[in-house]
Formats: sequence, C-alpha cells, structure tokens
Amino acid sequence: MIKSIASLAVISMMVMACNNAQETTPERKDGYSKDLKTKKDSLYHDVMEGHDIGMAKMGALKKNNGLAQSKIDSIQKLPAGKQDKSYLQEVMTLQQQLINAENGMNDWMVGFNTDSATGANAEPYLQGELMKVNIVRDNILNSLKKADSLFKK
Repeated sequence: MIKSIASLAVISMMVMACNNAQETTPERKDGYSKDLKTKKDSLYHDVMEGHDIGMAKMGALKKNNGLAQSKIDSIQKLPAGKQDKSYLQEVMTLQQQLINAENGMNDWMVGFNTDSATGANAEPYLQGELMKVNIVRDNILNSLKKADSLFKK
C-alpha cells in the first residue's frame, strides 16, 4: 500500500514537471519567441503583428476592389451626360489605392528575409522592416476606411 502511494506521488510529480516544462517553452512555431526577452524579440514581434493586421484585411481589399470596379463599370455604361464624373474619379482613385495597398503587402512579404531577421544584424534590419510594414499596414487600413466612407453614399 505504501509503495503504491509512493509510486502515485512520483508519477504525479513527473506529470506536473512535464506540464510545467511545456508551459515555459519560449519558442513559437511562427519564428519568434512569445517571451519577449530581447529587443530583437520585441522588434520581430512588432513586425509580425503589423504583418498580421495587414494580412487580416487582404480579403476586404479584394472585395472593395471588386466593388470599385463594379461601380466604375456601371457609371461608364451610362450616357456621358448622366455620368457623375467627380464620383467616378473618386472611385477610380480609391481603386488604385486598394491595388497599391495589396501590392505593398505582397511586395513587403517577398522582400522580407527571415535570415536577416534572425542573424547578427537583426536589430537594424528589423527596425527598418518595422517602419516598412507599418506603412503597408497603414495604407491598407486607410484605403479600407476610405472605401467604407465612399461606398456608404
């Protein structure tokens, strides 16, 4: 009886130790640590957060681009005297901003080098990438904000 209680206690401690070891593992599968211990960890996290925010909106960019094209097509089918040229120009400008925002994210992703982000000169590289991805993110969010405003008319 005492042996089984002792065995149970040992097994319980082993299970608890294994669980605790899993909880403190700092590495993530997406390439950066969730325990932001260094400046490099924080920079990488911030870069990936900017990327994730932008990527979450890519579907909305495509949807609004399609809506813009549909509005352009509809306006252009009207007789010249019935076309709202000012609105048409706004929609065409917006469509170009949506396209540029999508291309900006795609170009940034192609140019992002994970080897540079983890190498010896990672901090300056990541600082530059953070500035770039924040511009990309802002372009995406601003073009979608403009689309929401323009298409609610």
